[in-house]
Amino acid sequence: MPNTRSYTLFCITQIAITFSFCFTMHSQTISGYIFDRKNAPLEGAVITLYPSKKSTISNDKGFYSFAFTKKDTLTFLEVNHIAFLKERVDISDYKDISSINIILKEAVTDLEEVILLQPRGFENITDNSQSVITINKDFIAKSNMSTFADALEALPGLNTMNLGVGIAKPMIRGMGFNRILVTNRGIKQEGQQWGADHGLEIDPFDVENVEIIKGPASLLFGSDGIGGVINIKDNSPLSESGNTISLNSVYQSNNRAISNSLDWKGRQNKWFYGARITYQDYGDYTVPADQFEYAGFNLPIFDNRLKNTAGNEIHFSASLGYTSERFKTHLKFTSFNQKAGIFTGAIGLPRSYNLQHNGDFRNIDFPRQENQHHMITSNTTLNLGTQKLEIDLGYQHNIREELSFPGAHGIAANQVSSNLALGLYLDTYTANVKYEINPNTNHRILFGSQFQYMENDKDGFEYLLPVFDSFQAGFYHYQLLHINDDWTVNAGIRYDYGTHDIQRHLQPIYDRGTLQPTGEFMERTPEFDRNFNNISGAAGVVYKVNKENHLKLNLGNSFRFPTAIELSSNGVHHGNFRHEIGDQNLQIEKGYQADFTYLHQSENTYLELSAFYAIYQDYIYLSPTGNFSFLASGGTMWQYQQNDAIFNGFEIAASHQFPFHLKTDIVVDFVQNINRDTRLPLPLTPAPSVLTSVEFNRFLNTSKTFDEEYIFISGRYNFEQDQIDRNESITQDSFIIDAGLGFNVHIKSQPIRCKLTVNNVFDVEYFNHISRYRLINLPEPGRNITLSAQIPIKF
Repeated sequence: MPNTRSYTLFCITQIAITFSFCFTMHSQTISGYIFDRKNAPLEGAVITLYPSKKSTISNDKGFYSFAFTKKDTLTFLEVNHIAFLKERVDISDYKDISSINIILKEAVTDLEEVILLQPRGFENITDNSQSVITINKDFIAKSNMSTFADALEALPGLNTMNLGVGIAKPMIRGMGFNRILVTNRGIKQEGQQWGADHGLEIDPFDVENVEIIKGPASLLFGSDGIGGVINIKDNSPLSESGNTISLNSVYQSNNRAISNSLDWKGRQNKWFYGARITYQDYGDYTVPADQFEYAGFNLPIFDNRLKNTAGNEIHFSASLGYTSERFKTHLKFTSFNQKAGIFTGAIGLPRSYNLQHNGDFRNIDFPRQENQHHMITSNTTLNLGTQKLEIDLGYQHNIREELSFPGAHGIAANQVSSNLALGLYLDTYTANVKYEINPNTNHRILFGSQFQYMENDKDGFEYLLPVFDSFQAGFYHYQLLHINDDWTVNAGIRYDYGTHDIQRHLQPIYDRGTLQPTGEFMERTPEFDRNFNNISGAAGVVYKVNKENHLKLNLGNSFRFPTAIELSSNGVHHGNFRHEIGDQNLQIEKGYQADFTYLHQSENTYLELSAFYAIYQDYIYLSPTGNFSFLASGGTMWQYQQNDAIFNGFEIAASHQFPFHLKTDIVVDFVQNINRDTRLPLPLTPAPSVLTSVEFNRFLNTSKTFDEEYIFISGRYNFEQDQIDRNESITQDSFIIDAGLGFNVHIKSQPIRCKLTVNNVFDVEYFNHISRYRLINLPEPGRNITLSAQIPIKF
């Protein structure tokens, strides 16, 4: 595609030109070491010099250093580490600034779990009035999950839509799909995310730091941020010159999945670079049931395995960057490639004869999906002292193909040239610019703009979504002000404009008996254009009662433009077992939300209480009609509708570190909603749940071979979900127990990280109310034993 090559060449040229700049001037040095309270050196601490906001990272010996010029003003150093409390040091207290050694105190939680920080561009937790969770690579690795989305399920306010063991996507406070915006290295991820069977096309091993913003985030992120944002940040480069290689290997027993990921990071002075390759292969997964019920029929599950749910994946990424005191730029290419079977019962009505295995549990037969997501991102930051300019550029090429036998769709095989039932090809171009002004250390001002253009093409003998072009542009202004040590306020305003250009589609009609074309056509989607514009805003306040207790209130007005799929779809979505019909007259979805958070953090205890209440005007959702599709391969018929709705709920997250290395955690989630027109709940609402865990850690203090050891057991109780829409089924309650252990073993001074996790220890048969397989009454996966090892090598 010519325009794709031109755009890619433009990005590379611009970055190459930018790399030619350098900043050289006479400098002096601030340096020192970062230690914990046992005088052990801390690697990976981020040290920031104020007010210039220059940053560096401590190396494996805890050493850091800054070069500064005579023109720089020196006030204080701020030190942040993922597992320790933030520390500020006044430079004026030191006569010798070449030896400023800093000792950090351990954070409240062990923080191989969850910590709270700010979204990108903000200083610390108390500056932001929203509820924000940050997880690191240790938390993701500890989850031992095959997908990135699965690792998020243990967080307060988050749920996961599962598609077996290999595909999953997240929900925040009962919202998912196009209401959850995923940014990948500063660029909004676009990949047909409207489908429950379309997982996040992201290599789970290539994610190190993630911020989750719960609640409306349209102000800084735009449309689709109405329910929250998952912000995948750039991976950290090495702190000093050198190279590292890391091998991650994972095995899962349920579907006999084998995963291997090889990562290389390098640095040479101011240049940094890296590459990763990941391969995953998994078979048909098992469930603790031998039959399921669909449309009144009892159908068998042979050998407890769901036929044709196997798959394989191969992912690749490469990056190159340059960093200096005032300038940083990073260019990254990622390629996600997945081939996965679609459960045989997804095409038409399931039948006993096509559910029988052929003996090969790794065979990927028809129907299946083949997905690719290729992405180029460029992130550049220019630090001008009290001002900062950030430019993010991105190009994405997404390929989604569903393959099937034409006969299953009511079409004779001699009428088509291939088994491609549905092909969707999406190209997305993104440009974001943010300009930050800091008049002083207590005042922050942001001006930003975001632009996105999408082209969608199609192929195949089936039809679901038309050819279309879309464009969105947004402009925002945001300010944050520290009034004093106790009060912080923030507010902003935003304007957005969007368009959709939808092309007409005529679908051939085939005779039900002969499967031959009748010569007639049905208009499945008419040609039309839609234009939208919107003004939104948000404001919040943070009150620090004392060092241990904080109160936060955020009031937000969010929005979402209707997507092309909601406006124009009219076909069978086999991955969801249903015929989906759009409505070209849908209006902008708007939300008004209040979010209150109480935070307590002391030496051994952490507590967060969050409550939210939201009113939505013209809320868009898919609702079952209760009828079956008129198409040969159709299941039940679902229609996009629009009504006013109310969402409210709360989350509780608590952790306490007891003596003798014992730690407990509890997470409580509750969300409910109601359609203000029908007075019924909205479909696909997560059930309330309580997750508790007990962990015994670091108990081998005298061992020279083992360290960082832990043993845990956790239990999740999912309440019965009887708050359902018409034609939904009640989902019974369930109690699931997981357990595991982990440790570092040192072999010739080389640490190897080992983990063992058992999910669903007692092989309980249960249902996930928001799973797409819930529609055909298939239970969630049974017991799954996961073994993993991580081997890092430095050279």
